[in-house]
Amino acid sequence: MCAALELARRGYDVDLFDEKAEPLTQASRYNEGKIHLGLVYAKDGSLETAKTMIEGALHFNACLERWIDIASMDPFLSTPYYYAVHKDTMTDPAELELHYGSCQRLFEEACSATGLCYLGKERRLLVERVPVEEMAGLVGPEQCVRLYRTNELAVDVRGIADRLCAAVRSNPRIRFHSGATVLSVTREGAGKLCVAFGNRGAEKRESYDQVANTLWHGRLEVDSTYGLAPQRSWMYRYKLGGWINLPMEEAIPSVTFVLGPFGDIVNLGRRGLYFSWYPAGMLATSQAVKPPDWSGEIPESKRRAVLRESFSAVRSLCPALHAVEYSEDAVEAAGGVIFAWGATDIDHQSSRLHTRHEIGIRSAGNYHTVNTGKYTMVPYLGYQVAERIVGLAGDSM
Repeated sequence: MCAALELARRGYDVDLFDEKAEPLTQASRYNEGKIHLGLVYAKDGSLETAKTMIEGALHFNACLERWIDIASMDPFLSTPYYYAVHKDTMTDPAELELHYGSCQRLFEEACSATGLCYLGKERRLLVERVPVEEMAGLVGPEQCVRLYRTNELAVDVRGIADRLCAAVRSNPRIRFHSGATVLSVTREGAGKLCVAFGNRGAEKRESYDQVANTLWHGRLEVDSTYGLAPQRSWMYRYKLGGWINLPMEEAIPSVTFVLGPFGDIVNLGRRGLYFSWYPAGMLATSQAVKPPDWSGEIPESKRRAVLRESFSAVRSLCPALHAVEYSEDAVEAAGGVIFAWGATDIDHQSSRLHTRHEIGIRSAGNYHTVNTGKYTMVPYLGYQVAERIVGLAGDSM
């Protein structure tokens, strides 16, 4: 959608295909919304993931403001994150602190180089250790060995999605194909690309000068129809978290528990609370080119049980959550497919899932396939997709 909006802004006509009735109903609407500054990627000793995330984070607002109103985005922002080091951490606090210091340096260098600031607010990355005597009011000291205060933030991804959808729907240069499952992309005469798609039981075809495959759970499958094979091992995962759609007190902290298969709490104030607990919420994995349709296979009773277990787990780590009423009527499941390079899950020390820098755009002529890696990177990579297409198109479109 970001790529389409940027291309339309430059005067090009764009078709968007989505298998659902509305756009942005999958992973881009169902995640914790953290705009990463590299802190959680301490197991990437090269620092390449931290550099990549910081670049995306600094461009997040700068790109979005080209397409939607972000002047009034403050209600979409979370409270600042704490990083709580779990007693079963895969990386000890001393190593984490070294990594946090490196992220601070990289952040300042990136701000200086780009002239940008983080979410329109910060030019300095705050990471400070919380005194032991203050920890007990924030996280359970029997399970968390150290706590750090940061100024990293999350956004309410639902609010961003709604504004992007409205922008697409109102743009006369963008034609949205709902209920359209892309089946293949093939070459045809005069350098054109043919997109075949199923729509309401019928197969249809359209020809294009340029095609961008920005799918998430279906990207590899469509790439294979064009003759592109993955360049490394990969893993699809289906993760379930939840929102409590009730106003939250500011005293409830936003927390990421590190480093390992733990979880997050995101306090979005009046817009509610997001929570996830990896051991309960990671429901399925696949290394197939075409993963199963997990969203349609998991019954509602299972989703509700997972959410209750997840909330119970994070509440045991955060005393302030005992004041939050868990009401089934107010809890909304937030599930989606996650794609990443790697063959082992994050509980493995050497898992490639601990990195996210091998992402971006892979082009074969006028066909472009995009691995965004993390939500943080989406607007910037959307902008870069448009840049690449315009650069290739020249004056011919």
